[in-house]
Amino acid sequence: MRTKNRLVPRPGEVTIVATRAHPVRLVGPAVIAWCTVLLYSALRRLLDLIWRPYEAPWTTLHSLVGWVITLAALWVACRYVLLPAWRWLRTVFVLTNQRLALTGPPAKDNVVALPLDALRSARAVAPTGVFAVLTRRVDRGTVIADFGALGGLKLVACPQPAAMVDLIQQSARPAGNYSRSGMSTSPTSSFQGGPRG
Repeated sequence: MRTKNRLVPRPGEVTIVATRAHPVRLVGPAVIAWCTVLLYSALRRLLDLIWRPYEAPWTTLHSLVGWVITLAALWVACRYVLLPAWRWLRTVFVLTNQRLALTGPPAKDNVVALPLDALRSARAVAPTGVFAVLTRRVDRGTVIADFGALGGLKLVACPQPAAMVDLIQQSARPAGNYSRSGMSTSPTSSFQGGPRG
């Protein structure tokens, strides 16, 4: 990956997890590709069966209609198959001991990294909708991390979302004062921090 598409580590920063979105995100583009090929083949065959001219101006028009069908199929393949697959390939969720980052096309400037010491909460949201019912047993979901005034990160189709939330919470504890209740204590002091905001 080029430097602009990945998280550049800081001194002392260690990567804990670097993963792509769940591969189930590629099922939609694969189905669209299959349907596009079937529809393209059917339309070309139908065009040849219904209308096959042998005279001068009509053969050119027949060729033009064939090219329109081909260009439409190529546009659908690029827009709804290749582009989503390329976005999936370039998008990476990165958790380090200091930051949570989203790299790739969904992020502005290809990288969004927020410090774990500003983390307020992290939670997993199960997918909903018709497609979610079909993939109920697939361990994927959306991880939403709230960083207060800095904003938040939404990791869509994150594999093993519950485990990712636990890793984010465990990594945030040493970096800041985060715990599930919003407070943490350490053996060296009786009270360190508290609820933020």
